[in-house]
Amino acid sequence: MDDMPSLIKLNSVVDRLILVYFDNMSALTPNAFGWPAVGEHRQQFIRQGLDDLQAQLSALKQHLVISDGEPETILPALCAKYEVTDIGMTCLDGVYETRQREQLIQNLGHINWHIDTKETLFDEHSLPMALADVDNTFTPWRKKIEGNVDVITPTAPPAHLKPSPEHIHAAALPDTSDGSIAKTWYGGERSGLAQLDYYFEETENLSHYKETRNGLMGWDFSSKLSAWLAAGMLSPRRVAYRIKNYEQHVVKNDSTYWLYFELLWREFFRLQLKKHGHLLFAAGGYKKHKPNNNFESDIYQAWCAGKTGCDIVDAGMRQLNATGFLSNRARQLCASFFIHELNQHWRYGAAYFEYMLIDYDVASNWGNWLYLAGGGSDPRGQRKFDIQAQTERYDPDRAYITHWLR
Repeated sequence: MDDMPSLIKLNSVVDRLILVYFDNMSALTPNAFGWPAVGEHRQQFIRQGLDDLQAQLSALKQHLVISDGEPETILPALCAKYEVTDIGMTCLDGVYETRQREQLIQNLGHINWHIDTKETLFDEHSLPMALADVDNTFTPWRKKIEGNVDVITPTAPPAHLKPSPEHIHAAALPDTSDGSIAKTWYGGERSGLAQLDYYFEETENLSHYKETRNGLMGWDFSSKLSAWLAAGMLSPRRVAYRIKNYEQHVVKNDSTYWLYFELLWREFFRLQLKKHGHLLFAAGGYKKHKPNNNFESDIYQAWCAGKTGCDIVDAGMRQLNATGFLSNRARQLCASFFIHELNQHWRYGAAYFEYMLIDYDVASNWGNWLYLAGGGSDPRGQRKFDIQAQTERYDPDRAYITHWLR
């Protein structure tokens, strides 16, 4: 429950507190590209996170109510039954989330809303430009931000929570995390904070991040914080705060800066999503260029299964299918190959990544795919990788290929 300003605010103004999570993962149907939005890897990760949250709440004599209904139906009923006066929520800026939030506010106009976010580094009002004027390419935006805009200070977890109303029951979830888990994808805030401790002070791997970040195999070549960040189990502000603390007490170098640099990329794509909305998902992107709409089912299925005949791409796709994770380098190679070598429409690849990735982040995933396809933030128009040269550079002994194609 670290860095949740909306919860802190809500807890300060009510005398009874109902904590609700809407779980609609089981009801997800395939989208226009043939895949549900949440695959098994991420479903398991999220449910582990709910277990962890329930355990933390129990220690504060609170509990989580999990509903499999739609908020538009369940929230008004809860408000009427328990005479709710205030609602707190984290603000997410996805197209569907924004539409849903606006509908709820309209339908529950008598409610006092406490809407804040833990998902961004900066307060939008502190940016040196209006949202409409945010640069569509990263470097000009970054240069205006660095040294001029401060990261929001993360808030501490609540020391106590108001009690829930009588007769409202907790979801029956076991405590499956001990807060000390590292070196594995395991859902929950305590596991995310444990990985943060592990990568920073315990191993000091952060000191070498820039040199190792393009690795393909192993746990320690990158921070592995992405899944906890994407699921809202870890605050990017907390990570930025910890980087600053590390620089003050351990070392400040190119590697510590580079992890912050990656957080800036994450922030940039979120601003692009908020600025452009549905155009981030449009075939031609927000540049409205003429897209390649080619789609061949047999080629697509071969790519998804890791059976294209391109060894490093097949290794990457098989890792993705088996684990729900791909390194940043492998993602770029698999995506570039799909778009530029297989000549397929980019949104089919983006939708498969959305389904499979344990660390799926809507803005970063679709923003990066659009970047490679030429309709997004790449100033050169599109980005194509030389697969053979990349293989020789990043997997020279074919250890990664051999591991996943054996």
